[in-house]
Amino acid sequence: MLAFFPSMYKDELLYSVLARYHKRSGNLNNKDSAIDLFGKKKAYIIPDLTTDLERLFNRVKPFTNSSMDEWINHHTLYNYYTNFNSKEIKQSVRDKMLNGCGYNSLHYSTGQIAGTVKEPMYFRYCPNCFDEDIQMNGETYWRTYHQLSSVFICLKHSVLLEDSSLLMRQGNSLFFYPNIEISLKNNDKSDFSKVDIEMLRHFALESSNLNQKDYKFDQLNLLEIYHYLLHREGYVKANGTIDQRRLKEDFIKKFKTDFLSLMQSLPSGVEGNCWLRAITRKHRKSFHPVRHLLFIHFFGESVDTIKQYANKHYRPFGEGPYLCLNPAAEHYLQPVITNLEVTRCNDTKRPVGTFSCACGFVYSRKGPDKTEEDKTKIGRIKMFGDAWLNKLEQLIKKDKLSYKACSKILKVDTKTIIKYSRQRNSKPINKENNKSDLKQKWLDLINQYPTLSRTELRKKAPSLYMRIYRSDKEWLKKHPPFIKTNVVTNKRVDWSKRDLQILAKVKMAVEDLNTREKPVKITTSSIGKAINQLSLLRQKADKLPRTMAYIDSVKESVKDFQKRRISWSVKQLKDEELEVWKIVRKAGIRESFYPDLAEEIMLYMNHST
Repeated sequence: MLAFFPSMYKDELLYSVLARYHKRSGNLNNKDSAIDLFGKKKAYIIPDLTTDLERLFNRVKPFTNSSMDEWINHHTLYNYYTNFNSKEIKQSVRDKMLNGCGYNSLHYSTGQIAGTVKEPMYFRYCPNCFDEDIQMNGETYWRTYHQLSSVFICLKHSVLLEDSSLLMRQGNSLFFYPNIEISLKNNDKSDFSKVDIEMLRHFALESSNLNQKDYKFDQLNLLEIYHYLLHREGYVKANGTIDQRRLKEDFIKKFKTDFLSLMQSLPSGVEGNCWLRAITRKHRKSFHPVRHLLFIHFFGESVDTIKQYANKHYRPFGEGPYLCLNPAAEHYLQPVITNLEVTRCNDTKRPVGTFSCACGFVYSRKGPDKTEEDKTKIGRIKMFGDAWLNKLEQLIKKDKLSYKACSKILKVDTKTIIKYSRQRNSKPINKENNKSDLKQKWLDLINQYPTLSRTELRKKAPSLYMRIYRSDKEWLKKHPPFIKTNVVTNKRVDWSKRDLQILAKVKMAVEDLNTREKPVKITTSSIGKAINQLSLLRQKADKLPRTMAYIDSVKESVKDFQKRRISWSVKQLKDEELEVWKIVRKAGIRESFYPDLAEEIMLYMNHST
């Protein structure tokens, strides 16, 4: 039974508490301390993910006010290594920590062993914290977040962490480190000379937060969140694929090569091995926490803000319906537009929305919309429509307003008013708007280009097509362009002649295969590959009777080919002392075939001598 158990310091690694117990107990042997704490000699004392916690907790319960959850969340690295894993993996790791498991089994579950981001080799500490601990407590301890792969700076003192000379992993898992006697190493600070200290501090804080709390990321679809952020920042192309080249360039530009190398996360390697590519695709494997933290920070987010994007689908222009911005329409500034097409600007990579209203007014603008004011902006008017043109005619002809007055009402510049008023004057307004005239123009276009398809005609006159489509879609369907008929030239094959031609090639190929230095089995496949006509021999065999008859006469069975290999093998070994095993190995004959060929081998050996 235990006589005491040390009180835990804030953010102290549970392993450190056990080490302090070992020192204070006076035990000379690690196994004695293991028996005290766990009730057994063989206990896996793992620094980051301590196991057999149920057994340990029950034995030290009289000396602590902490709960098991506090131990796991605040005194191990459990949350750091499992926050980004599935619920099943988190539960599996927790069960193994509570009830004990093999040393490697636990780290296989978290992906630490298979990953390319390695943990610190030595226990790390802050020299300022060390001095303060000795002055205040007379002893020091290992802090949890100082041992994380993504932490290189002390959050309290903003100084770089030092490596001790004590290894994080020992061959003997029972070893307790006397951590009050920290042996110093000559730490090389050159790795940090080109690294932004503020960036180091940010990731130290993010890592510490990640380790202190269960963020329940397993209940979110992280990949969907990442895709939302990729959409928001313009890395998703119009066809839905991710611009991986630009993403990689911007990622390296933001963090710099030196920092990414320090974090062991420089995107590199072929496509299938680049972690940055893989994290944007279906997560078939786990990723080290530092890589999730880097990816999240790349978008200006943190572990505390990322969850707000759960179940969000990226809509750069918000939810529809959208505002009609046609000043001539009765529904001006009303949310009546349901037709929105989103593309990407080739230059800026920003989303471009094209809004088409039933009144004929079509406009576009670059997104995303960030404020309510953005929703009332027009980047470019693509089509004014009948309502706008009729209003223009009314203002000029009936109301007798000036061009400038019209431009203020219709919210365009004066040059646009002049351009469209002249067009209306040169072509009577009633005739332009007449549906029958529009339909006749479409029929005339079909007659003018009788060989073009509907899509090709639409490209010739997009405005005409859209006006008819909106007013009378059914008529458009009933008046399609002339159907193209592809004229197929009848090129009949003279198979009798083709058979003789292929036969000649086959005979030459067989002769070539038989004279090769190393035997090649004579089959339909090997002959077809030799003349580059394998598909013809397989698919048109019935049309090549002479050729196929010849192939059947020369192709080899398995036994025939083995005999030929034995003959070849004997010739190759003529300058050596012939032995059966040498012949068989040279010929590449499997052991299972040897009994059937023993007589043949002896015959060749006798003939050679």
